[in-house]
Amino acid sequence: MKTRVITSGVAIVVLLAILVFGEMSSVVITIACALVNIILCGEYLSAKKLNKNMKIMVPCLLFAALIPALSCTVYRYIPLYLCVLTLIVIAVVFHREISFDDIIFALFGVILLSVSMSLLAIRAGMDGRYSSFWIVLSLGVSWVSDTVAYFAGNAFGKCKLCPVISPKKTVEGAVAGVIGGTLAPLLFGLIFLLIYGNVTINFAILPLIGLLNSVISIFGDLLFSVVKRHCGIKDYGSIMPGHGGLLDRFDSVVLCIPVVFIFSQFVTIIV
Repeated sequence: MKTRVITSGVAIVVLLAILVFGEMSSVVITIACALVNIILCGEYLSAKKLNKNMKIMVPCLLFAALIPALSCTVYRYIPLYLCVLTLIVIAVVFHREISFDDIIFALFGVILLSVSMSLLAIRAGMDGRYSSFWIVLSLGVSWVSDTVAYFAGNAFGKCKLCPVISPKKTVEGAVAGVIGGTLAPLLFGLIFLLIYGNVTINFAILPLIGLLNSVISIFGDLLFSVVKRHCGIKDYGSIMPGHGGLLDRFDSVVLCIPVVFIFSQFVTIIV
């Protein structure tokens, strides 16, 4: 537990630094998203030991960097297409030594993770002054929901949620997590209202975003738990002592970032 807390403290400091410098320049956020995505994709591919296959690993990590890096430019769709095309070519040319299952596994994970991190870079980069708000709203709901679910599950959990996929998750923990995740955006809004001062925040829509993302985050978490069980591993890595890999902390976030992006396109959330 001590190691877990220390690691969390370091992670919070790093995140705060990104938030502060990100509001000074959107390039910081773009670079951060690209670097995080490289790590996420690297851990994902390593789960199936594809890190040992340079024909897959090298192009995947290259595009893991390029897709978020170019997300705020007019060229945003080009690396996405080239990533798919490259893996298709590899599947055809090296069909005797690389299984189609490995190609599909790599394609699914790299595209899913890269698109999610790209949307975070786009949303935060579109409005530099409020970039911190968008990052916290995109990431914070699922992390708060996970934390509440963890402690509530340990304290009150009796009914297993998905015992085959994730034996430690409980229905009680999930319900508590959804409640915590629904309320979390209201707290975020109040904090940023104090920080920014003269802004208008749409508090009416925040609980809906929190509710949707706290539920969706459960499926994101379980999805990557299915991948871990399929690959026969416990954690995606060890970059975060006490937590596992970076993907172990971002698994529940991946499906939540697009929700915030979509809402921001149709509803005014902060001005």
